[in-house]
Amino acid sequence: MVYVGETSRSLTERLKEHEADTRHHRSNPVAEHFNSREHGVEDMGVCVLQTITDNSDYYRKIKELNWIQILKTEAPKGLNTKADSDLVWPD
Repeated sequence: MVYVGETSRSLTERLKEHEADTRHHRSNPVAEHFNSREHGVEDMGVCVLQTITDNSDYYRKIKELNWIQILKTEAPKGLNTKADSDLVWPD
């Protein structure tokens, strides 16, 4: 399963958060997936799809949405669960 995410922080920091979410059995798609019988934290991998120099949250979210659509990572095919509009226009 694939998950596409964006962050303004370092990739290392963000990956450590996903690992902690999994170890602490938090309720989010990534942690739930890696806490299933078939997977564990040791199965996590990361790949940088794009590096963005524009530090705009809006621009990063648009790019995230583009990659989710390109890679078809919305549930149930992937781990992304946010609605398209939530990515661009959050509450």
